[in-house]
Amino acid sequence: MNRFFLALAVLLCCSCSSNHGRPIAALDYKSVSISPSRSSFFIGFSSNTDLLGLFQSKIGEGLVCTLGDDLDFSIGHYQKLYGNGIVEMSENASKGKYIARVIFRETGEVQGKERILDGDALRGALMANDFVVCTFRVHTTKYKTYFSEFMRIPSKDFIKELVRSE
Repeated sequence: MNRFFLALAVLLCCSCSSNHGRPIAALDYKSVSISPSRSSFFIGFSSNTDLLGLFQSKIGEGLVCTLGDDLDFSIGHYQKLYGNGIVEMSENASKGKYIARVIFRETGEVQGKERILDGDALRGALMANDFVVCTFRVHTTKYKTYFSEFMRIPSKDFIKELVRSE
């Protein structure tokens, strides 16, 4: 009888983080523009999968990006230079087109301490790599974290927007 309850407990725990079985979305970069406040960017992209309808129950979802070589987008991993933003359907666009408002940050030496990157600091971080790499990430209560395929955005597109806004 004890083995039955142990087996049942293990089975229930395994189901808490089971594979999601959802198709891995391919993201296609379309455009980038700077917000009027100049503290964030609007990133336009399309997907071959309905990103916002993947899961009913979700703790968080959005576009996450790195300004460096650290491609570990897992929950709880702190990247030194990163960006994130909420994804929405693009207005006046057909199905499968999205826009994310992304703010770039730099984490400090102490966990939880960070600052928003702007101006010369952001320009320097962007110039260090040819591309900003982003993925759509969804964290749910029942499944392992969902990640889309990587989307590479030319750093020069962000720099051009920074220069244009000055």
